[in-house]
Amino acid sequence: MEQQYREMFDEVRSSSRLREEVQNMTQLEQKPTRRRLPKKVLLAAAVLVVLGSTALAAVGAPGTLRDWFAQEWEETTGTSMDTEQLALIDELTRPVGVSDTQNGTTVTIDSVTVGNGTAWLLLKVSGAYTENTDLRYHFDSIDLTLDPDPDQVGTPGGYGFEFPYAGVSQDGTLTMLVRYTIDLAGQSSLLDEPRQVTLLLDDLVCNDMTESGDEDVILAEGHWTLTFPLEPGAVGTVLALDEIQVPAMKLETRETKTIPLRDVKISATDITYVQSAEDQEWNPLKCVLVLEDGSQVNWSSGSSRFRDEEHTEWSSVWYWQVPVDLSRVTALRFGDVEIPLN
Repeated sequence: MEQQYREMFDEVRSSSRLREEVQNMTQLEQKPTRRRLPKKVLLAAAVLVVLGSTALAAVGAPGTLRDWFAQEWEETTGTSMDTEQLALIDELTRPVGVSDTQNGTTVTIDSVTVGNGTAWLLLKVSGAYTENTDLRYHFDSIDLTLDPDPDQVGTPGGYGFEFPYAGVSQDGTLTMLVRYTIDLAGQSSLLDEPRQVTLLLDDLVCNDMTESGDEDVILAEGHWTLTFPLEPGAVGTVLALDEIQVPAMKLETRETKTIPLRDVKISATDITYVQSAEDQEWNPLKCVLVLEDGSQVNWSSGSSRFRDEEHTEWSSVWYWQVPVDLSRVTALRFGDVEIPLN
């Protein structure tokens, strides 16, 4: 994908369980985690949030999720997305078409691509403001709720947002891609039962981003509420590995060693695995999927939590940059260690 610039706008949220645990910090011994927390909030529980996506604003931004994934795939792998990959995108994508108009500005959720713990929502915005391709567009506040709640793990977890791009599509419509991710510790999926999804947006803003201190300018004030049903779908192929040995690093000291990862599950959109509590501070080196043509797809962002109330199983989830047809994957690689998958 030809890029004029890349910048990141991120919003992160903590679950009610996480807020409750922070309030009870005096009764709990806490170790640093990589759990997602609200932006600009400093909590007693130290966290590390790993965010990997960026925001693209460009003339001719793709107007469909299929087109965006095809362009992102070509940029990521250096190859065109083939028929099997496109078929996977189609299988995971659902039309939505829900709109809300506030103060003359209409926001429409065009469609959504859904995986186990991540969803890409394509937004189209029209209104009485002037669109400028030199500006970066986003919303001042964003949140999403799911009913019923897919998080069935009895320990604190979190969710977050990224804006992979915001730009003017070929038909002149301001188009935004929002990526929602949630840490379900490999115990449930966004696809396992019907849910009501509600997306909450406040104030359309822009920023010319020429200097680090540039402030957002409000283009359209409003509070948009968009609700739509999310029907269950096929989770698709899941590759499972009982235990693997991977290189890991302790961030504080930069030491490295080999650690075991258990209950490894690889889906088209993410990878989950479990470490022992003793290895909590050891972070596996960068993970990629190796495809049969030699190209690779990296993980982009992720988070971690305990998935048992006894705090013995340290679970992590990482999301692939784009959905991947696992029938084309030959290996999983952590750092320089490659693990065959066929």
